[in-house]
Amino acid sequence: MESINICVIGANGVGKSNFIQKAMSLPRVPGPNPTTARINIDNVPYAVTLFELDLEYFDVDPDRQIKWPKQMGGAILPSVNGVLLLYDVMNRESIIELPQTLNALVNSSLPAVLVATKCDNPENLRHIDTEAVSAACQSCLATFKTSANKPDSARIALSTLLKALVMRSQDPEGTEGVGPRRRAASAAHLDAQLESTTPRPLSQHSRHSRASSDMSLLRGFPTQAGTDYRSSRSPRVDYTGSHVTGQFPDSTEDESGQTVSSMLRTPGIRLDRSQNPAAFLDVEDSDADSMRYSDDIPLLQRSDESVFERPARRLGVTFDELVDRLVGPKMSRADNNFLDIFLCLYRKFSTPGQLFSSLLSRLDRVKEDKSMHFLTKTAAQLRIIEVIAKWVATYPGDFARPGTKRKLEDFIRHLSTEPIFSAAAHQMRKVLEYAVLEADDTGWEKADSSEDGPIDESDSVTSSAKRYADLSESMSSLGVDSEPIERRPSASSSLQTDSGAAGKIHSFQFHSYEDYEREAATMVPTYTLPLTKFRYHIFMDTQNEDIADEMTRIDWVMFSSIRIRDLVRHVSLSAEQKEKCPAMKNVNRMIAHFNHIAVWVSNMILMRDKAKHRAQMLEKFMNIAIKLRQLNNYNGLAAVIAGINGTAIYRLSQTRSLVPTDVQKRFARLLLLMGHQKSHFAYRLAWENSPLPRIPFIPLHRKDLVSAEEGSMTLVGPQGDRINWKKFEILGEILLPIMKSQGTPYPNLSKHDTARELILDCLMPTDEEDIYQRSVQVESPSGGSVDPGKKKFPWFAKS
Repeated sequence: MESINICVIGANGVGKSNFIQKAMSLPRVPGPNPTTARINIDNVPYAVTLFELDLEYFDVDPDRQIKWPKQMGGAILPSVNGVLLLYDVMNRESIIELPQTLNALVNSSLPAVLVATKCDNPENLRHIDTEAVSAACQSCLATFKTSANKPDSARIALSTLLKALVMRSQDPEGTEGVGPRRRAASAAHLDAQLESTTPRPLSQHSRHSRASSDMSLLRGFPTQAGTDYRSSRSPRVDYTGSHVTGQFPDSTEDESGQTVSSMLRTPGIRLDRSQNPAAFLDVEDSDADSMRYSDDIPLLQRSDESVFERPARRLGVTFDELVDRLVGPKMSRADNNFLDIFLCLYRKFSTPGQLFSSLLSRLDRVKEDKSMHFLTKTAAQLRIIEVIAKWVATYPGDFARPGTKRKLEDFIRHLSTEPIFSAAAHQMRKVLEYAVLEADDTGWEKADSSEDGPIDESDSVTSSAKRYADLSESMSSLGVDSEPIERRPSASSSLQTDSGAAGKIHSFQFHSYEDYEREAATMVPTYTLPLTKFRYHIFMDTQNEDIADEMTRIDWVMFSSIRIRDLVRHVSLSAEQKEKCPAMKNVNRMIAHFNHIAVWVSNMILMRDKAKHRAQMLEKFMNIAIKLRQLNNYNGLAAVIAGINGTAIYRLSQTRSLVPTDVQKRFARLLLLMGHQKSHFAYRLAWENSPLPRIPFIPLHRKDLVSAEEGSMTLVGPQGDRINWKKFEILGEILLPIMKSQGTPYPNLSKHDTARELILDCLMPTDEEDIYQRSVQVESPSGGSVDPGKKKFPWFAKS
C-alpha cells in the first residue's frame, strides 16, 4: 500500500489540528504527532499521513526550494508529497508568510491547496477577503473555505489534493497535469521562446521567478483600449473586503504604493493618494509585462520580481505589544496559554511595578474612550481586572515590595467601590492579606526598587478615584467567578496516614506551596536503619502497591513544592547564585531524592549474598516499576530503572537469569518507554497522552529548559530593547504541561509508615565505587560468588 504524506502548514492559531480532525473524521483533536489513516482513492487504498507545521518554525527562502525540518517531535520527518496551506480569515497576520511560502512550494514542485479557516464568521466581520486571496494565489490547485459547522469542506479539500497527487504519480510527464501547475511542466520548448522574448539580461533568463504570473493579479481583467502594459498599473485589490476592479488610474512613478504583504499587515491603509477608497498595488514594468503573458511564458522566462515583496521583519516584540495581547480577547487556546506563560516569565525582562503600571494605564484608556460601546468597554475592563486577579493569586510574591504592594492596595480599595468588580476586589484582598511572601529576586533581570519611597502619582490609583463612576447599576449582574482564588496552580489534596494494625487513618490537607514545602522537608533521608536479613524480609512482605504508592506520595509532595518559576531560575543561575537563593532548595531536594532512589534500589538488590535472594528482590523492583508506570509517576519509574540498569546491577547475569521471563518482558517495555532513543521520543509521546494526575521525569524537562535558556537571547534588536518572545514560547511549551500536572493531585494516596522507613531511613553506601565492589563481591565476573576466605584454585596447593 502506497503512502502519501501531506503537510498542513499555517500560522499559529489558524486551526490546523481542527482541520485535520475534520478532514480525517477523527473523534477528537489530534496531538502534535502525525496522523495516519487508510483512504481509498479510485478504489485503491493509500496510507495517508497528515502532520502540521507552523510557519514560524522553519525558514522559507522564496528563491529556493523549501527546506523542511529534519525532525518533528523526535521523529524523522517523512518526505512531503503535497501541502495544505491554511490561513485564518479573522487574522491578517496569518497570511504574512503566505507569499514566500507559495513561491518556495512552486520551486519545490509541490502541489498545494489553499484553505481559508473560520469562515463561519460573517463576511462583514472578516479581516481578509477570501476571493482576493484566491485570485492572487493561483499557483494553488484549488481554494476552499472551511468552517466549524461544515466539516465536509475539510474532507473535500483533502480529497482534491489526494486525487491530484494520484494523477501526478500516474502521469509523471505532467502533460495534462494538475490544475494551474501544468504550465510549469509544459515549458519543454524553451529554446525557441528564449530567442523571441524581450531583451533582458541573461541572468534573468537563468533564474526562476517562482510563479510571478501564477500569482498575478491581472489575470481575467479586461484591458482598456490603447493601454500600454509597460506603463499601466495593476488592478485594485482589497483584502479587507472591498471588491476588485479592473481600472488602471494614471499616476506618477514616485507614487508607488506598498506591497500586498505590507498592506495586509496594516489594516485600513490606503495605498493610493486619490479619493477613491480602493487600494492600489504598484508593480514594476517588467512584472506587468510578465503578468500580461502569464499563460504563455514558461516558468523559467518569467521576471524575477515577486508580487509579494516584503520588508525585512523586525526581530522580537516590544513590551507594550505583549501587554496588549495579554489584555486582548481570548479567542483561542493559544491566547489562554499566553497568559500563563507571560505571568510566569515576564520577570526576565520587566518588573512587577512596570507591568502593573501598564495595566492601570490601559484601564484608564478604556475608561476614557467615549467612542466605545458600553458593553464592550465593560468587557475590556473585566479582562484587565481578570489578568490582575490571576496575577495576584498565582504570584503574590511579585507584590511583596512596599511600593508595589501599596499600589495594589489602593487599586483594590477603589475597585471595591463598584458592585460589578467587588467580587474580584474581595478575592485579591484576601490573597494580599495571607499570601504575600518575602520577595526573592535572585536571578531575575528586573526587580522593583527595595526602597519604600513615595509613589508616583501618575502610576498610583489614588488619582483614579472616579475610574468606574460611569458604570451603570444595571451592570451589577456582571462579575467574575466568586469561588476563592487558589494560592497555587494545584488544587488542594488530601493524604491519608495508615497508623498500623488499628487501621486509624489521618488526613492531611495541602492547600499551598508552603504546605507542600513543609511536608517535603520531612522527607530527607536519614540513613539510620542498617540493611539486614530482617530488613530484607520486611521489604519482601510489603505489598508492591504500598511501596509504589509511598514512592508516588513522596514524589508528588516534592514535585508540588516546586514553583514553576524556580525551575526556570534553576537552569539560569550560577552555582553561587543557587546557594544564595532559598527557593532552589525545593528543586535540589527532588533531584537529590531521584539519585537517592537509584542508589537505594541498587543497595537493596545487593543486600543478600545468594543469587536466588537477589533475583527475588530484582523481580520485586521490576513489579514496583510496573506499578509506578500505572500511576503515571515517570520520575519514580526513571529512578528505579536507573538503579536496576546501573553498572553494579546490570552486570549480575546470574541474578537476572533467575527472574521469570514474563516479568523481564514487561520490564523491557518500560526500558523502551524511558529510553533515550530519538530524544526520548517514547516518553514524550506517553507524557503528552497520559491522563492526570501524573509526575514528570524532572531531569529530562530540566535538560530541555537548559537548551531553551542557553539557545537564544532574551533581548534582541539593534538596540537590545526588543523581547525575543520565540524563546519564551519554547520555554512555555516545556512549562505548561508541568503547570497542568501540578493542578491535579493524586486522590487519597495512603501514607505507609513501613514503606517510608524502608525508602528513606536505610543505612547504605552511597558511593558508586563501593556499590560496584559489593556487586563484584557477590557475583564475580566469571559468574559465581567470591568467598574471600577461600583460594580460587586449591588443587594447586602443595601437600
